[in-house]
Amino acid sequence: MLSQQMSLDEHSFSNTPRKMGQAEELPNELTKNTLHLISAINIATSWTVSTDDANAFSEHWKKFRLSNQHLFPKQKSKPNHHFADHIPKLFQH
Repeated sequence: MLSQQMSLDEHSFSNTPRKMGQAEELPNELTKNTLHLISAINIATSWTVSTDDANAFSEHWKKFRLSNQHLFPKQKSKPNHHFADHIPKLFQH
């Protein structure tokens, strides 16, 4: 487990910005990115979801995806990321 975590961390951070001035922003941006993902997952896995919840999911998911592109520019989006863009439509049915 530890070796998997280490390789994940090394892989993730190898694609992060390293220019002067960006190093200080990185922990805050990673935290925001993670919180948007957690918020989206919490909404998507709720037993009941309102229209406001669906809108909140969309907003958190968009911010998570945009933040990912900024933080990890070399990482390509996966099909599951695209699928999650459509989750709010599933809430309507």
